[in-house]
Amino acid sequence: MRWLRRATFRLALLAGAALVVPTGSVHPTTISLTTIGTAKAVDVGADTLWVLALGSEASGGADVTEGLTDAIQLIGVAPDTGRAVAIGLPRDLYVDLPRGSARLNTVLRDYDAEQVAEEVEALTGIQPDVVLVTGFDGFLSMMGTLGDVEVDSPDAFDTEDGGVHVRRGANTFDAEQALYYARTRATLPGQSDFERAANHQRLLLAALDRLRTAEDEEGFMEDVALSALSGLQTDMTPSEVYRLVQALTVIDPRRTDGCILTGTFDTIGDAAVVIPDPDQAEAVGRDALDDMRLQGGCRDGS
Repeated sequence: MRWLRRATFRLALLAGAALVVPTGSVHPTTISLTTIGTAKAVDVGADTLWVLALGSEASGGADVTEGLTDAIQLIGVAPDTGRAVAIGLPRDLYVDLPRGSARLNTVLRDYDAEQVAEEVEALTGIQPDVVLVTGFDGFLSMMGTLGDVEVDSPDAFDTEDGGVHVRRGANTFDAEQALYYARTRATLPGQSDFERAANHQRLLLAALDRLRTAEDEEGFMEDVALSALSGLQTDMTPSEVYRLVQALTVIDPRRTDGCILTGTFDTIGDAAVVIPDPDQAEAVGRDALDDMRLQGGCRDGS
C-alpha cells in the first residue's frame, strides 16, 4: 500500500538522522542542504518552492561547499499543479560581491550558500527557499540509486571525458555517463556554457522523471534517501528532507518550462566572463515567480 511505503520511507529517514550533521567531521560532505530565510521551504502545502541547485567541482574527499559551482540551476515547483520551471545561470556570470566583483561560480567557495542565494535573488528577484549543493561523489551516489535516465539531446557530440557518444534524440545514461554528459562543454557544437546549462536542465528533467515514475517501486524512495544521508550536511530535520523530496516527486516533466539567462561575453583581467542582461533576468524571474510558467518565453531573442 502506498501509505505504508511512505511511512517506511519516513522511518528510514528518521533512522538515518544520526548520520546527518554529527558525522560531517568523519565523512566529507557530499551533499549540502541549506534553508534560506524561513522554514516554509519544506512545506509541501506552500504555493511555491524554490530550490537553488549547485554542482560543486570540489575535489574528491573535500567538502562540496569548498568548490567552484559550475552547474547553477534555480528550480521552482508548484506542488498543487505539478508545474515547474528551471532557470539556468551560466557559471561565468559576472556579479557584484561584498569584496568586489567576480564570476558567479566562485561565490560558494569564497563566501557561502546564503551569498549565492543573494546573488541569484539580485539577478532574478526570486529568493531561493533551499540551496542544494552536490559534488561528484554525491551525484554518482544519487544517480546510481535512481538508475538509468533517459535524456533527449538536440545535438550529437562526444563527451570531453569518458568516451560517451551522445546521439541526437533519446539517450540512456547510467550515473557515470550522466556525469560526463553534465561536465562537457568544449565538445558541444557552440562550446558555450549556455549550452552546458541547457544540458544540465535536460539531465535534471530526466532525473525528476525517473524519480516520479519510480516513486512507488518498493524500497526505491528509501534507497534514494539513505544514499544521501551518509554524506549529508543540513540544517533541516529528516522529516523536512522527506517533505522536500515529496515536493519534487510531484513535478510533471511535461509541465516544466526552462530558460537560460544570457549576457555579453567579455574579458576582465585574465578571466572570461559573461556580463548579465539584467532586463532578461528580471523579466524571466518576474514571469516565473508566482505560477512556474514562462508565458513570455525566455526573452533572449531565440
